[in-house]
Amino acid sequence: MGIRLNVGASPIWEQPGWHTLDHKLSGNTEFAIAGDASDIKLPDESCDVIFCSHVFEHIPHVKLPLVIAELNRVLKADGVLRILTPDLAKVARAYVDNDAEFFRRALSEDESLRTDLGLGGMFMNFIVSPGQDTALLSRDLGTFIAGYAHLYSYDYYMLSTMLNSLGFVSRQAKFNDSSEIDMRTPLHVVGLNPEWQDLNQDFYSRNQLVHRLVDGKYEINFKVSGFDRDPLTSLIVEAEKSFKVSGEQADAIYNKSESNYNRYAWSLLRDPSFTSKLSSMDVSPY
Repeated sequence: MGIRLNVGASPIWEQPGWHTLDHKLSGNTEFAIAGDASDIKLPDESCDVIFCSHVFEHIPHVKLPLVIAELNRVLKADGVLRILTPDLAKVARAYVDNDAEFFRRALSEDESLRTDLGLGGMFMNFIVSPGQDTALLSRDLGTFIAGYAHLYSYDYYMLSTMLNSLGFVSRQAKFNDSSEIDMRTPLHVVGLNPEWQDLNQDFYSRNQLVHRLVDGKYEINFKVSGFDRDPLTSLIVEAEKSFKVSGEQADAIYNKSESNYNRYAWSLLRDPSFTSKLSSMDVSPY
């Protein structure tokens, strides 16, 4: 039997029979792999199932095709890939419709949404948000501007187009409807009923749980298990691997094609004043 892998699971997630991959892990254990989704330390075609919840929005869009190709590499033929990410179509429709009730419920799902700029600020928080995953520097590489979490959002057409061109056959899924029995249980706190509840401070308080950020680090006194989350705002896609795709092929399709404006993202590499500083920092383009 192959590996069942949760990519970006977080250190507090556990599920019998599953491995986890997360860049926040300090080291490897029997079932936990420290690392990055673009460079998974597993053999080719070693995974039966991969689950990836609210990770894609944290990945720079020029890097996402390479990540999908890496997921393709470690997944067996006909293996299942299930993805959750904020649904651009849902939140954009709610914003255009001035749907305050939708955003009230969205805030219950995710209390980190920005509220001081009204519905527009909440909408934009799904697309770009502060965090610790990606650092933005000034062009001269001399000034730290901010850290970011969300960098990009997708609707089903965008994500399925990318998946289908990179070795998968995809469908838009519904909450808890996976073809894999394991993934029909929603995310929940270990020891509580295996049902979805908004994981907010009111929930934590009612259940004597601690989940808070203190001096840049989280204090958490519980574990979670299960899979699907945030049914109101999530786009859920389930796909099966249909053919092999390499990272080089993914890069050619989405980053190096003359028909794709992504090419402009590397225009600074033609500026010697920039590349000399980049070289001294021992940083590669991606």
